[in-house]
Amino acid sequence: MPKCGSTDLYSKLIWHPDLAKPPCGKENHFWTRSRLGKSTNHLKGGEVKKQSFDSFLKQIGPANMEGQTGSLLIDGTQSLLWDLLGWEARYPQSSKPPYSNAELIHLVAPMSKIIVIIRDPVERLYSDYLYFNGDDYGLHENRSALSFDDAVRAELGRFVGCLTKHNLRRCCYSSQNDPKMRLHLGVYITYVRDWYQLFGENMMVVSLEDYSKQPLPVLYRIYNFLQVPEPSRDDLSIYIKSTSKKNARSKSDSTKRGACWRRQEKLLQDFYQPYNLELAEYLRDTRFLYNYK
Repeated sequence: MPKCGSTDLYSKLIWHPDLAKPPCGKENHFWTRSRLGKSTNHLKGGEVKKQSFDSFLKQIGPANMEGQTGSLLIDGTQSLLWDLLGWEARYPQSSKPPYSNAELIHLVAPMSKIIVIIRDPVERLYSDYLYFNGDDYGLHENRSALSFDDAVRAELGRFVGCLTKHNLRRCCYSSQNDPKMRLHLGVYITYVRDWYQLFGENMMVVSLEDYSKQPLPVLYRIYNFLQVPEPSRDDLSIYIKSTSKKNARSKSDSTKRGACWRRQEKLLQDFYQPYNLELAEYLRDTRFLYNYK
């Protein structure tokens, strides 16, 4: 999920000699955007030339892997988990999403290993809101806890209103969800369940909280999950210590923008708590309760 440490985790995974980054980089968005003629920038939006499947294969294929010894390609496209933007217009007769991205990937690569990293959804939302506001995303907004307060209340009201008319899955995949206030992405159970139903034991859900505190054991669990040889613990420890965290907010930025207000936290905790409980029960893992007080 966005703002859950995926960039940092990805950098640590492709350090392994048997794991490789595609030539197109960490994220390609082919399945969720490029093949449909949609911009890979979720905030700018707009239409672009559709990418063909042949073009996609050439872009990530073995012919372009010169200089990379890895035998397994690691695709870090976060939008694969949740993005079905525009499905209502493509399937106007359908009352619910007619497919999931999990179904697409399972159809073309059924033995894929799926890794999902998530964090406390309240913290994820605030981080996401502050991060996607720069020139790279077509915005020039001075976002803060103050602007977050108005935006989150508006989107929460709209999402709850959706739930009075439709089921949770439709609302989570709705194209009406605000791209600047991605409240829906924290309802992890909807997306995790779609993928788990198809990939089962070939799917692993990682806690950012665990990874941040103890990256070494988490990485070794992932290497074992991917069935690649365990690297030297000393070498991996040195690499982790020698590299800074990727895409993390700087201390100066955190001080400037301020922390999420307590009343905002409580409002969002009350909203997310039942979905956290459902996820924890589904995965049989109490770490995902987040134990709000």
